[in-house]
Amino acid sequence: MRSSLASGLTARAANPQARAVSKLARSRARRASLAAIALLYAVSIPWYREGGAEPGIWLGLPDWAAVALVCYAGVALLNSVAWWLAEVPEHDGDGS
Repeated sequence: MRSSLASGLTARAANPQARAVSKLARSRARRASLAAIALLYAVSIPWYREGGAEPGIWLGLPDWAAVALVCYAGVALLNSVAWWLAEVPEHDGDGS
């Protein structure tokens, strides 16, 4: 079983078309994550509230603060996904 898995992975890695599709899919997913991050930052701003309106209480916080905290947690999660999908070039270790 292990040898068939290894040979399948080797064959997939040797196929440049499969790598190109995978790279394209990763790039699209990363861009989608970054777009979702921007959307969450926009939602976290309480621009939709009317001035002087009495806030509701969610999770022991004013509703606008709870929404902001949930959005920031989503941003943290999506940011980790975006970095996981990013292709970071390796350096040769010469310090430059």
